[in-house]
Amino acid sequence: MNHKKIGIIFAILFALCVLPMPFTAGAQSYLFGWLPVGLAYWWVLMVANLIFVLWVGKVFVKSSEKEENEE
Repeated sequence: MNHKKIGIIFAILFALCVLPMPFTAGAQSYLFGWLPVGLAYWWVLMVANLIFVLWVGKVFVKSSEKEENEE
């Protein structure tokens, strides 16, 4: 498994979730007149996290199957 790539992506996603952004503090601005920008940001992060988790699972399964076939 490529632990470096997984670690870097995890660190970036973690930093985006933990560090406050200027548009998430203060007065809310809206997208399309009804969707708060902060909420849209969190939705995008959650979708990115879901894709990341699914990708890591896929890599883990492929790595496990590869090691199993080599034995």
